[in-house]
Formats: sequence, structure tokens, C-alpha cells
Amino acid sequence: MQQQTRAAAGFLAAVVLVAGCSRAAREPRVSQAQTPPQATAASTSVAPLPGHPPVTTSGVVAKFDSTSGVLVFQDGRTVKLSDQSQIVAAKTQQAIDPRAVRPGDRVVVQNALPAGLSSVAKGKRQRAATVASVDQQNQLVQMTDGSFVRATPSTRMTMGSGGQTIVLTDLRPGDEVIIVMDETAPAVSSSSGTQTSMNTGPRPATTGSPSELPRNVITGAPSDPSDASELIVFREAQAP
Repeated sequence: MQQQTRAAAGFLAAVVLVAGCSRAAREPRVSQAQTPPQATAASTSVAPLPGHPPVTTSGVVAKFDSTSGVLVFQDGRTVKLSDQSQIVAAKTQQAIDPRAVRPGDRVVVQNALPAGLSSVAKGKRQRAATVASVDQQNQLVQMTDGSFVRATPSTRMTMGSGGQTIVLTDLRPGDEVIIVMDETAPAVSSSSGTQTSMNTGPRPATTGSPSELPRNVITGAPSDPSDASELIVFREAQAP
């Protein structure tokens, strides 16, 4: 009887030992399965401005999703790359593999589709452009795409989205702007997407040296001056 008791106790001990080992063997796998995957860059869904021709723009990269082709600058502007887009280093003008782009890189993005700013009120149109020259007397701003924008006394001008208020005399050639217009303004013509200069009729006297202006010229903008309800200015800070 005593031997049977000892045998039963030994059997129970063996069962407990086997169960403990089995549980210990499973725990690492369970723990591993519960570990969250390594964080990766989230894909950003961005809709470019409808009918807007490609633009060339520059800035410091905040984030870039090479899968979706969406690049966000530190100042809040967003562009979407297409098959014709190219990224070059701002300092060397050498082409960069999109997969090598990192936050903090200062780049120029050529032939990209601009997205609108989310801070702009709904019901207003947006257009991205680069300032070529400013006619202070007539309150006209000429863009590198050949278009003109009229900055009326009611036009609100800020440095960046929601930034400091500025005036027309603060505007410089090379400034990149988001032009905000009411929906009642003349529609942007998108019949041409070629990068050629628009020479339609006489132009008012303007300021600014042609050698200082961006060489990339894009058609598809209205030839008649449009009244801007808001001009949001983005100026590239000089690299240290």
C-alpha cells in the first residue's frame, strides 16, 4: 500500500512537471505573438488640386511616403509625385533616389502635383504658384507660369498657413504661394500642361531680375488677373 502511494505521488509529480514545461515552452511564443509589429511610415492619402498642372517646388522634408509618392514639407505644403516627377538635392541639384529621401533633407521636387492646404475654408479654390515679380503700383503679382494675381486691399496675406500677416511690399521673387480665390473667380484652364511661357498681350511693368527667377514655367493658369482673397506665402529659409 505504501509503495502504491509513493508511485501515485511520483506519477502526479511527473504530470505537474510535464505541464509546467509545456506551459513554459508556449509562453515565449504567446509573448512573441502579442508583440506589436515594428512601426513603419504610414501611407498618406492625398488628393491633388483638381486640374492643377505640375509644379516645381522646394523645401525641407517633414515626411515622405515613397509608396504613395506623397511628400510633406515642414511648412505644411504637400505634393504628390507622379511618374514624371523628380527629386533633386537643393544644394547640389543632383537627382535623389526617392527611397533615399529622409526627413530634414532640403530638396527641390520637379513636376509634382500640389495638394491644397486643409486650413483653407471650404468653398474656395486654391492654386500653387511661384512669384516672378511684383508690380507695387498696380498691385499685381506676376507668377512664373505667366499669370497675374491682383492683391486688393482686402486680400489677406500671411507668411505660412496661419502665420504672421504681411503686406505686398514684403513679397519677393521666388516666394512660393498658395493663391486662394472664391469659387466665383474664373476657372483655371487645364487645356495645356506643357512647360512653355504664356505671352498673351502686353504686360505691366514689373520688378525683379530675370536671372533670379525660377526657370520652370508652367501653363494652365488664367491669363487675366484674378483677385486673390488670400495669399499664403512660403519662403525658403537659407541653408546654414
